Amino acid sequence: MESVLASFFEKLPESCGPIYNERSLQLELACLFRAQGAQVEFERPFVIAPLEGSTCPVKSNLDLLIRNNGQTTAIELKVPLNGRHPETLYDFCNDIAFVEGILRAGHADTGFCVMLTSDRVFWSDSGRGSAIHNLFRRKGSLLNGAIQKPTGAANTTVFVCGKYYPADRWVAVRDTRLMGDEAKYLAIEIKP
Repeated sequence: MESVLASFFEKLPESCGPIYNERSLQLELACLFRAQGAQVEFERPFVIAPLEGSTCPVKSNLDLLIRNNGQTTAIELKVPLNGRHPETLYDFCNDIAFVEGILRAGHADTGFCVMLTSDRVFWSDSGRGSAIHNLFRRKGSLLNGAIQKPTGAANTTVFVCGKYYPADRWVAVRDTRLMGDEAKYLAIEIKP
């Protein structure tokens, strides 16, 4: 699955249009997976119990559930283009916890959380950062355990079980048809 995602961002299928939001990425990826013979479910509802100590509201709909060759993959997507940097990063951590929960419950064999953006603030240090920014900007930073909401009503926490290094995973999108000249994607594989 990781190689399919990488090939999509490396060289788009000719039929693929530009990505303007999360929904367009969801649809284009679904077209790609279906063209390869996969079954695709959109916005698949799940009831997943949060980990003890997590106070972040639990998500309930998965962006894509892919079934192919006896393997089920849960995929959550983010396409941030309008700021909200720390909030989006926190939401991405919540996506990871949600996909981990889907795997713990046995609803999927593997999962991915994918972020696509042309906003360099997500991967590049502007000198104004925070602990959550650093997880996604400083290579070698470990995303694991309790993640505190960075802004607003900052009294919520999400717990992530796995060990992830998001700052090490940003990859340049080579096909400018997707999102212009400067875009990167981050694909975090979630394993049971």
